Amino acid sequence: MSIRNTRLGDTLKLAAAVIALLAVAAVALCVGCAGNGDSERQSQPSSSPSSESDLDRYFLRDAATVEAMGLPVYWLGREFAAGDLVFQGPYVSGFGAEVTGGGIRIDYFSPAPHVEDAQLVEGPDTSLEVATYSKDAWNLVKDRWINPPTPGVTRRTVSVLGKSAEMFFAPSPPSRPLNALWLIIDLGDVVVMASAQSGGPMTPGGADYSPFINDPDLLVQVMQDLRPYPQ
Repeated sequence: MSIRNTRLGDTLKLAAAVIALLAVAAVALCVGCAGNGDSERQSQPSSSPSSESDLDRYFLRDAATVEAMGLPVYWLGREFAAGDLVFQGPYVSGFGAEVTGGGIRIDYFSPAPHVEDAQLVEGPDTSLEVATYSKDAWNLVKDRWINPPTPGVTRRTVSVLGKSAEMFFAPSPPSRPLNALWLIIDLGDVVVMASAQSGGPMTPGGADYSPFINDPDLLVQVMQDLRPYPQ
């Protein structure tokens, strides 16, 4: 064999060895990458239903604003049951949830459809609003709620969290089928008002879809679980 052929053979052998070495290194690198990825995912804490990461971002935004004022934000947790319905939240609209003077309005929803008289009924979501007002904010609106212009409104004193609270119920006027119920609790630094309403009977002669409108005492029971966020 000539020197030229010998050198060519050695060159091909060297190239083959280099290619094989690179292939082994690439496989090892890929395995290492996959292992590191799994390790990172396992080391990161999983988000739980009660973690802030899965709370409504608008709620977190407005709650932080109220807390920066040195005031508590009251809520009912992530979920609660009322009658046969389960409500979830809290949710805050992108705009308009802030209370003038300091506060926040949050909503809880029980999604439609629901079962009524053993039948699946299509209807709007049932909601409950819970608003936290600073004392300055409450002074701006309290006359409207304490002395409502709607005729036929009844008022009853109830006990919530060991404190005296006022509950108001507005009947459905013939010209506008709307029932409304609101509960006002003075908690010292802030005033909390929970309000529920119904668009009237879902069917002629039928019951309203809001369990609170059907049974106002149910709202009192639910509000016994009211607490400062993030408790």
